[in-house]
Amino acid sequence: MEIIFNIVLVLARFMNFLTGPIYTLIYRGKKEVVPPVRDPLLKIPAIELARRIRSKEISSEELCKAYIRRIKEVNPIINAIVEDRFEEAIKDAKAVDEYLKTTSLSELEIEKIKPLLGVPMTIKESCSVKGMSTSVGIVSRIGMKAERDGEAVAILRSSGAILLLVSTTPEFCLSWETYNFITGCTRNPYDSTRTSAGSSGGEVCKLKCFNEANHTLTVYRGALLGSGASVVGLGSDIAGSIRLPAMFNGVFGHKPTPQVTSIKDHYPGCKDERYCLYLVTGPMARYSCDLKFIFKILVGNKMSSELKLDEPVNLRDLKVFYMVDFGSGLTQFPVESSIKNAIKEAATHLTTTCGATLDEYKFWHFKDAITVCVSTVINMRDVPNSLKLVKANLAVELIKSICGLSKFSLNILFFNCLRLMYKYVISDYVVKNEMWQTAITEKLGENGVLILPSFVASAQRHHQFYFKPAFGYLIIANALGLPSTSVPCGLDHHDMPIGFQVMAAPGQDRLCLAVAEELERYFGGWVPPNELTIKVFGGDKSDQQEKY
Repeated sequence: MEIIFNIVLVLARFMNFLTGPIYTLIYRGKKEVVPPVRDPLLKIPAIELARRIRSKEISSEELCKAYIRRIKEVNPIINAIVEDRFEEAIKDAKAVDEYLKTTSLSELEIEKIKPLLGVPMTIKESCSVKGMSTSVGIVSRIGMKAERDGEAVAILRSSGAILLLVSTTPEFCLSWETYNFITGCTRNPYDSTRTSAGSSGGEVCKLKCFNEANHTLTVYRGALLGSGASVVGLGSDIAGSIRLPAMFNGVFGHKPTPQVTSIKDHYPGCKDERYCLYLVTGPMARYSCDLKFIFKILVGNKMSSELKLDEPVNLRDLKVFYMVDFGSGLTQFPVESSIKNAIKEAATHLTTTCGATLDEYKFWHFKDAITVCVSTVINMRDVPNSLKLVKANLAVELIKSICGLSKFSLNILFFNCLRLMYKYVISDYVVKNEMWQTAITEKLGENGVLILPSFVASAQRHHQFYFKPAFGYLIIANALGLPSTSVPCGLDHHDMPIGFQVMAAPGQDRLCLAVAEELERYFGGWVPPNELTIKVFGGDKSDQQEKY
């Protein structure tokens, strides 16, 4: 029966080839890029901002107002808000500044109890912020508010973070591109005609869709970070929802080892006991140092000690594995050469410059990840289903969607079709997935990292992902329980961010984070939109150039 699925993948590749020029024509001349980041406060890592606030070099109020100004500046292009709390945030910031004037605690003592004191950040809507929207793109949930902070949000707030807003998601967070009938589709800060991926984040604006009806456009938290409108954010990841937005928007994102960060009060939830093994919450940031900073706060002192997050990582002790793709074949989407070149450069730098050991072993069985790993995750029991909430029929809604009459986005209908296909066409691969997990854990050990593509290309045009279901690279980390960090590595020949992910064995998050910090130094990290000097990875190595 899996031959049917393989035929679908081949057809998807063919349709992607056919429709590419059509998408280009549709969006020709419509590209917008967010303005350059002018305020120097917006280019400082969160860990340094926290230090400067504690030492009273800058005020929390000044910082929050700077970020609010930037959000309002880019909002006409990326429209980055589901619901803001700007007024409350400024009140919180003033309270922080007043507290610092009167407290008898030393800076070191303040850092210990409130390491994020006065630092503004943004939160994915599904992570639950008390009193704020928790519709997660579902029309029947419009107006729903979170009754309390999700546990991860509560930890950040108790650490002194000031919450600016919640950002949108696809329906039930079940898509690699945000599009729903509350907040709509996505815009990328580097090119508004392209997606920012899914599902960690989203923002709002109006767009005339193909059926001539007015809908709202959303943009991911990744877009907030990529546009310089947020310094750190909290996302969640069950199939790449932190790492894909991070890559498409040129920032860092860390998908932790399962169960080391809290998913309590995340909406939606799932009754399947495996859910907590696949869904994680984790940090997204413009600067790699902030990943570990926020991650340590999220996991707490005890888990931080168990994960050895404060122990230095000697890169010379690392074993480096890498794969630029999962091989060729009709069912495999080719990885763009710019991403392949970046992965090779990263492996070369780690081994020749940093002294790590290159291991030539290739995980070729991963070529079947889109069947083995995806089926393992997608076939959980009681996966949230917005159609069931209102007792809607999938076939009927698909027909209504073609006519522009459905209350459900094509994204969620596509996901439900995908789930049915995996249920009835793909075999049960739970046992095989467990065998893979054991094998890769043993192979990576306590000092191995694996560099893989996050996706096969930079950000696509809106709605183009239906014809490019190349999410096998992302879901491996979720299905196998591996920590994975998304690392930006410049822009491609379209001036769009590219990157890859660094994985390690369960519990070895520190290796991913250390490699990300080293590769930030090498590649340069986040490139602000409209930056004058950018590094471009071309079709082959000889094509690399400096653009001015």
